[in-house]
Amino acid sequence: MEHFLYVIAIIAILGVSIYLFIRQRGAALREREQREAIETEEKRMFHFLHGLGESLQEDSSPPNMHRYIVTGVAEVVGADGGILYLLDNPEFPELVPVYQTDRPAPVIPLPADLFQMEGLRQKRRLRSFLQLTTVPRGAGLLGRVLESDQTVYVEKLLEDPNFGGTSNPLQTGLAVLMAPLVYGQKEVGVLAVIKDRGRTFSGNDRDVFSSIAEQSSFALGSAIIHAEAHDKRRLDDELKQASEIQRILLPKKPPGLKDFRLASAFRAARMVSGDYFDYVAVDKMRFGVAIGDVCGKGIAASLIMAMCRSTLRNNAAGNLSPAAVLHAVNRAIFPDIREDMFVSLLYLVLTKESNEVRLARAGHEPPMVYRKATNSVESVEPPGMAAGIDDGEVFERSLADFSLTLDTGDLLLLYTDGVIEAENGNEEEFGLERLRETLLGSAPRGAQAVVDAVSDAVTAFAGSAPQSDDITLIAVEKR
Repeated sequence: MEHFLYVIAIIAILGVSIYLFIRQRGAALREREQREAIETEEKRMFHFLHGLGESLQEDSSPPNMHRYIVTGVAEVVGADGGILYLLDNPEFPELVPVYQTDRPAPVIPLPADLFQMEGLRQKRRLRSFLQLTTVPRGAGLLGRVLESDQTVYVEKLLEDPNFGGTSNPLQTGLAVLMAPLVYGQKEVGVLAVIKDRGRTFSGNDRDVFSSIAEQSSFALGSAIIHAEAHDKRRLDDELKQASEIQRILLPKKPPGLKDFRLASAFRAARMVSGDYFDYVAVDKMRFGVAIGDVCGKGIAASLIMAMCRSTLRNNAAGNLSPAAVLHAVNRAIFPDIREDMFVSLLYLVLTKESNEVRLARAGHEPPMVYRKATNSVESVEPPGMAAGIDDGEVFERSLADFSLTLDTGDLLLLYTDGVIEAENGNEEEFGLERLRETLLGSAPRGAQAVVDAVSDAVTAFAGSAPQSDDITLIAVEKR
């Protein structure tokens, strides 16, 4: 009996030893497998980062970067699908889906009608919904991720209180890894990957995903900056071409008239201008002078200016009524001008061997007249509303021809509001009184002297303050 107990004890000891050996060996094998899995995952991560750098050098376009990041990250962490959302507008930001893998990653609540579909029809509807649905910046789970500034792991998507979706077969068993993408201090978007059928992400998956998301933020930020710089260069080139075309449309020099001496100056505040001036032959005895200012700046204003020029020239030939010409301009531009834009215009007709100047004023700055006989300056203010506000009837009632007389030595000064509204460093405007004094002091020396004196006075007054509006001057001197 005693020997029997010894045998049992020995067998028990051997059994325990074998169990402990097997357990220890199993633990070692699992540890080895985990280590190998981690090493494999890290190798995939380094391969991804190396490829990301090469991709950035070869093709840094945003679409290429979006594709590479989403598919690459999903592969590294063994995800079943992934999706990338980017913020589209700094003022009213929404997260916009820019790329998703072939296997959809539904990390937002889905519409009820989707669950009534089956097969290919459901798959197409799901991809379409995810591709077209934007998410407000602070909304739902994605909003939480963006605001958290750290990687978020949700093991069961439908159970997360921030998700807000209803139970459904398409999202049951989804585990989700999400990370905010931040470049410098700028929020870029959210990257998300999923595993389905109850599979989860390991701790190493999460660490690797966080690292990759951080590196992807830099790559995306660089790609965005590169694309913006490219777009800016292209826009600058287009603006330069538009500026060159616009300058071609403006007169290169005043016409040589026997009875009148003309001088002009033009200085745009930006590359393209909303100011306009022109000299137009009316007939053998008459010559037209036009000046205008489109409310607004940039490309839109320059296009309206070009329309005004074309219409005015088409209607000026043989037309002795300045008002009739401006009526035609208003009718032409009104259907196409934006509601928040209008055009101020002044058009006058000079006649050979005559002291009469006939003009019409459509809401433009009142011209100033220097009278040599009295050495004084007066304003000419015929009525008339700006063009582009009314479709014709009210405009045409408000505006009519107006005549004034210029004697030898008298001078008429036309200008845009960029002259009198030019500001200095103290935000003071140049104003009408300074313009009047400059005209009075320079008019005895002639038209060119007036244009030069006013231009110099405005420049000196503004000092280092940037030019905020276009400046145009025309001086008409009676010989």
